[in-house]
Amino acid sequence: MDPQSGGSFIPKKPLIETRRGGGGLLFSIALLLFIASLAGGAAVFAYQGYLTTTIASKDESLKKTESAFDPDAIETLVRTDRRIEEMRILLSKHVAPSAIFALLSELTLQSVRYNSFRYTLEPSGAASISLQGVADSFSSVALQSDQFGASKYLSNVVFSGISINSSGRVDFTVGATVAPSAVSYSRQLLDPAQSLVPQAPGPSRNASSSPATTTRP
Repeated sequence: MDPQSGGSFIPKKPLIETRRGGGGLLFSIALLLFIASLAGGAAVFAYQGYLTTTIASKDESLKKTESAFDPDAIETLVRTDRRIEEMRILLSKHVAPSAIFALLSELTLQSVRYNSFRYTLEPSGAASISLQGVADSFSSVALQSDQFGASKYLSNVVFSGISINSSGRVDFTVGATVAPSAVSYSRQLLDPAQSLVPQAPGPSRNASSSPATTTRP
């Protein structure tokens, strides 16, 4: 057989070319990734430099602004504001027991007077009151009970010890709780002209509401 006429079935050249093409593609991808990483690093470095410059500029601007104010004046204003806040808190907790007398004056009938008065301030700001009084008749006591019960500033109103005394008049004892808003000093200070009890139709009041004897525990 003629050795020159024999053919080879092994495709050597195409295999070599295919391998070279695959290696070139991987190299291109790796090169693109490397370039992208360099670009990303440069962008991060540039942005970091921008932030550093911006912060330095803002800090310098803040220092210039601070130098325009007087530190002593600022400290004085801070102390004044603190004292005003402390006074506001104290004022909100301060009570004016004398407002109870104004309330009783508005609510008491002409036919009723009080012989004794006692009050106790509660932690909630309310005031518990106890009164011993004298009325012209049982109907006056009933009307006085209605007056106290209709007031939005009084609660837990209880009349007891109702009896006829030697002079033919009616003795009684009454206890009640006065709302914190009625004895609030700040409320009266802010609006002294406001009536403590709104006017309502009813028997005439305030003729003899002043207590004859006032005691305090």
